[in-house]
Amino acid sequence: MLSNTRLQSLGRFFAPHVIEHDPAVGNGRGSSLMAIDTLRTTLPGQTLTVKHILGDRDMVLVHSHISATPSNEMSGLNRVDVYRLDRGVIVEHWSVRANAPTRSASGNSAFSDLYRYPGAAPVLTDEQVEGNRLLVKGLSEEVFGKQNFGLLERLWNVNYIQHNPQVGNGRAALQSVIHYISAPGKGYRVIHSMADGDIAAACAHITPLGANPNDEYAGGMVCDLYRVANFELVEHWDIYQPTPTSTVNGNSMFSKLYRGNQGN
Repeated sequence: MLSNTRLQSLGRFFAPHVIEHDPAVGNGRGSSLMAIDTLRTTLPGQTLTVKHILGDRDMVLVHSHISATPSNEMSGLNRVDVYRLDRGVIVEHWSVRANAPTRSASGNSAFSDLYRYPGAAPVLTDEQVEGNRLLVKGLSEEVFGKQNFGLLERLWNVNYIQHNPQVGNGRAALQSVIHYISAPGKGYRVIHSMADGDIAAACAHITPLGANPNDEYAGGMVCDLYRVANFELVEHWDIYQPTPTSTVNGNSMFSKLYRGNQGN
């Protein structure tokens, strides 16, 4: 258990009335701190390693690996947290978590960074970073929402590096399964999109065939992270969590409820 002093110290990062979208956590600073304390208690000896972090306007995305054996990336938990900040404190939080895969079709873990630039990695302008965000958001909506699979040939690198455990490396491997991943009739709606450097992310609400795409308690959330190089997608990580039929906080995993500083 964390001491009261340490909990109070962590409390300065959260607004008193922080809005929570983690299905198992209540609203408010006290619930956020209790969730942190519970995580430390129920997973003793675990190390949280940040693998990717993106800051974009008032949003921050953290992709992390939680494991008692952090050097083994085929162990533990895969987690993405998305935070909205206002005036230096967290005012809204979403999360997606799943078991880290213990094996994969490509042999790659859910966390490793494998792409290597031919020369030095480029330094991107703010306009180029925003272009990466718009590219990933637009491609996600077109390919997974509208089944425009022809874009795979144009904007996915032929040697695409894959960290999804079910799909092998290379554009052809993705093309071989894309009709199953994105079948007509499935719902797909981007909830968060952001970019930082050469990595861009899209987190979306997906619903199965026959489900109401507007039902925020159906389907699940998927967060996809892509490395973008020279306007091509060259590397991909993802995580999926089914949405529950109810939440402790009364908020869905997909809604955006914060409306500016209101005594938070």
